[in-house]
Amino acid sequence: MVGSSSTDEQRARAREYAESLERDAERYSEERGEILLEAAGQWGLAGDHERALRIYDDLMATAEPEDVQYAAVSRVETLARLGREEEAEAGIERLRDARVLPGPASIMAEYLESRGRLEEALDWFDTACRDLGGDLDLDPGELMGRPELQGRARVRKALGLAPDDLDRRTGTAHAELMELLSGRPRRRRRTVPADERPNVDSFFVRSDVRRAFAEGLVQADDLPSDDVDAYLRRVELGWRAAVEQTGIPTWRVLPVTVDDLLSYAREQGRDPGDQQVRADHLEARIAEGAATVSWPPGRNDPCWCGSGRKYKKCCGTPGTG
Repeated sequence: MVGSSSTDEQRARAREYAESLERDAERYSEERGEILLEAAGQWGLAGDHERALRIYDDLMATAEPEDVQYAAVSRVETLARLGREEEAEAGIERLRDARVLPGPASIMAEYLESRGRLEEALDWFDTACRDLGGDLDLDPGELMGRPELQGRARVRKALGLAPDDLDRRTGTAHAELMELLSGRPRRRRRTVPADERPNVDSFFVRSDVRRAFAEGLVQADDLPSDDVDAYLRRVELGWRAAVEQTGIPTWRVLPVTVDDLLSYAREQGRDPGDQQVRADHLEARIAEGAATVSWPPGRNDPCWCGSGRKYKKCCGTPGTG
């Protein structure tokens, strides 16, 4: 009974949020597409899949090209969830004939990967990465905004394919990113004096959010532990509130891995779930010169949360509030 009650509460919250988003879509016409995409996702969480499908159909008929593609991909996922496989497959075929942009292509690839359709998933990951050819060096931070890079390497490995040049560049960038996030870079950095440090905060990287909940590192009883996006929205709202309170418009935020926080707490002999430990960990890593992310990013830049979407189409939508 407790589990049923919890599910009912989560669905009620999703319904309330979806209704709020639909109202926001009317108020912010220039952001209508991305807000309604989020609303449709919330209707799905609320159990009203037909309403979600109606929104996707509307967006596919009226939205800008990128939002049309996001809606088409989400529609495929929803149809498959409802067991309407023939309609879902027809949607995939229609998208194959379009010049799909990296963001929607990456989501389609992850959907196919989750269903064990690895060869097809690789085709879509290749589509998502087609702008990264040549001898371009990958910046470690680029992996935060381009999850398709690791997805492509992951699927190629699962298919038993030898690493190609892009796989190797992705692997190198990933190793450098993990080293930066650990706060223990190969090259010694100067200690940053306290009075030179910007306004800072931290967040758990997308891939570690569920584990952070499981380890008791996130104190948010009203959030479902399996809803990564809900956690990231809460973080975004917290930063917006901080801007209103302080009047300081930009912050530096530290992407945190669970392993690094646990390691720090062990070294200190302290409880990693203690919020003061989290604050001290942030201060220590900033002092060491660990890599941070600027918040808020530009409207057309990759979202800080690592979704691969533009900030304005992800955590930066007006409806996030």
